[in-house]
Amino acid sequence: MPDYEYANTRRVSFEGGATFIPVCMKCGRYVKADKTIKTSLEGCIKHGEPNAICKKCGRVEMNFEGYFEN
Repeated sequence: MPDYEYANTRRVSFEGGATFIPVCMKCGRYVKADKTIKTSLEGCIKHGEPNAICKKCGRVEMNFEGYFEN
């Protein structure tokens, strides 16, 4: 269940269903997501890795929401 403040915000999904909220966790602006995301050898999301660009903060990590069907 998404946080209330992000309930009506668009989402960014990648191959495999990994879904992110495209908002900078530092300043709250919308960000431009990378075309791909980094994963570990097991296929898990690498948390702590920048995966988007914020016009104000530069390279940032989007908030991971979960895996959903595309």
